[in-house]
Amino acid sequence: MYLKKIFSFFLLFLLLTSLVESSISYSTDVNFGVAVLEKELNLINNDQNEHINDIIDQNEENNGIIEEQTEEKKEDIEDNLVNESDKTEEEPIVEDVVEVIEFNIAPLQLREGIVSDEVFRIRKYLELKGYTDLGEGYYFDSNLNKAVIDFQKANNLNPDGIIGPKTFSAINEDMKTSLININYYEIELPEDVPKGKWILINKGSNTLYHYDNRELINKYPIATGKTPEYTPEGKFYIATKFVNPYWGGAGRFKPIKGGAPNNPLGKRWLGLSIKGGGTYGIHGNSDVNSIGKYVSLGCIRMYNEDIEYLFDIVEYNTPVWIIRDLTSVGQ
Repeated sequence: MYLKKIFSFFLLFLLLTSLVESSISYSTDVNFGVAVLEKELNLINNDQNEHINDIIDQNEENNGIIEEQTEEKKEDIEDNLVNESDKTEEEPIVEDVVEVIEFNIAPLQLREGIVSDEVFRIRKYLELKGYTDLGEGYYFDSNLNKAVIDFQKANNLNPDGIIGPKTFSAINEDMKTSLININYYEIELPEDVPKGKWILINKGSNTLYHYDNRELINKYPIATGKTPEYTPEGKFYIATKFVNPYWGGAGRFKPIKGGAPNNPLGKRWLGLSIKGGGTYGIHGNSDVNSIGKYVSLGCIRMYNEDIEYLFDIVEYNTPVWIIRDLTSVGQ
């Protein structure tokens, strides 16, 4: 009985020992498994960290490339802006433009016997068109008359030798189409000219020039004395101004009241400072065909519309220089 209890206790001990070993073995296996698992996880984490670091490094490298490219783009844009700025600061290329000075169609008509600076320009124009032996100067002579007739025939115009509206229009159109520019004869004024507005009368071209200091305001065709001695030369000024002046007949003709259509003084008078301002003057006329000629008794004739305009803008004491020709300006 006693042995039986001892044997049972021995068996129980063996069972407990087996159970303890199994438990220890299981715990060891579990711990080993956990360790292996942790190692695997650590490897995985290390791989992920390395991958993440690679990604971070790649992103930083990409960001560096992007920043570098952005900086290059910025520099390119700034260079372009500078270049555009330079372009805007550069002076634009301007092609030469021919400024055609057209002939004034009205009221002066050029014909044989007329003296005008427009005659000078017509002569230059016809020379450019191939007409020869035209001479020089402001006087419309017979050679120029023949050339004008030939020009009119060649352009289906009335060959009357008179440069009127139709012939002027044809010449102006040809000048614009062919870019022909003919300047007026350039007047070389002396250094000492009147201050403010003043008048220069050139008997050589039968032209009145209205200046403001050295700047030309306008010019007008005129008629002057029958001979150079009739119209006085020198430096004068405007002494009198009359509307509808009375004409006394010059001691040879019947007087004519002021404002009459046949009054040879027209409707305005600008008297020169010679013998009180009533003897010589700039005035209108009753014969439009006399403008451009040497026909007066000494006064300076103008178209009525021209003198009426000039009368309103010219003041008393305005200087008036009268010269024989351009070589005597300022003398």
